[in-house]
Amino acid sequence: MFGRRPVFGKKQQTSGEFEHTGRPPPDADGATPVFHKQLWNHPQIGSLLRDAGFAPDDERAIAPAADDRLAVFAAANKRLQARTETFNGDMTARHGHCQAVPFLVIDQKIWDGPHGGFLYGQMNLIGYDEWNVIMLAGDPQTTESCGLAAHPGFLPSVTQVMTEQVIAWKARHNALLEAFGITPGPGRDIPHDEYEMEKDTLRREIIDKVGWMKPRIIDDLLRRT
Repeated sequence: MFGRRPVFGKKQQTSGEFEHTGRPPPDADGATPVFHKQLWNHPQIGSLLRDAGFAPDDERAIAPAADDRLAVFAAANKRLQARTETFNGDMTARHGHCQAVPFLVIDQKIWDGPHGGFLYGQMNLIGYDEWNVIMLAGDPQTTESCGLAAHPGFLPSVTQVMTEQVIAWKARHNALLEAFGITPGPGRDIPHDEYEMEKDTLRREIIDKVGWMKPRIIDDLLRRT
């Protein structure tokens, strides 16, 4: 079980392809497009950009939003790493040893997939924030000393359940947009109070569902120990 634990942050490097690819050279009028054309052809990145509401022909208009989004995710990742270090430090002081590793209930496969854009683009959610994270044991000694369930590395059953849930939530949001006659687009504000109330309700439902899942995941993992 412990041997299959991935190094946290590995998938974040996939999102980081935006940074490492660089930007194409300026075009005839001297403006610099935000994303290389090859990114739009990438099976994951292109889908993620389109699902977030971006399009190849409006690259210049979304430059600030794209940069801000990368910065937001990078900052959230750093906060999670800091919380993990604090957690391990506190637990080590109490129990003599702790090597906990974050587990994402809505995992990185979902965030990097075709529905990730809905979660952060429409619901303003970030998977590295506390609502989506469980601290699990990264080694057998941590389970023994701290009583934490062992980090499984990857739980296909949880990924399947949460993927189905995200698809259902996304469909409800699309129906909500249709009901209010709203056509979203990059950088477009939607001044509709009733829509915002319904969206906030859906967002809270997502957070509550993940909170409901957490103790059940832990109980299931402890039973396997």
